[in-house]
Amino acid sequence: MKEAKANGFQVTMFYVGLGDPNLNVERVASRVRNGGHHIPAKDIMHRHHSSMQNLLQYLGLVDHLLVIDNSALSGEIVLEAEFGIIQHREINLPNWVLPIVNQLKALEN
Repeated sequence: MKEAKANGFQVTMFYVGLGDPNLNVERVASRVRNGGHHIPAKDIMHRHHSSMQNLLQYLGLVDHLLVIDNSALSGEIVLEAEFGIIQHREINLPNWVLPIVNQLKALEN
């Protein structure tokens, strides 16, 4: 992202998340039962936390952000930001999205 920005590109991020990483563990298990590949539960848990930390750390590099809550199978856009300014947010945001909102607000100041 740093290199893209340095070369004049805009960065668009679609961040797809879940409030409960155990839901992702269950989905992977279901996928495995249907012939898909396995991911160890400890890796899923680690990625759940490291993914959010990476987003928060590098949020200032993101020009266009769409946050999608994938807790339901349909997925729902719950937050949109353009150049660090929130353009849309659901009234009842999932708790896992609140650190993103807080970081965006901090970047405004």
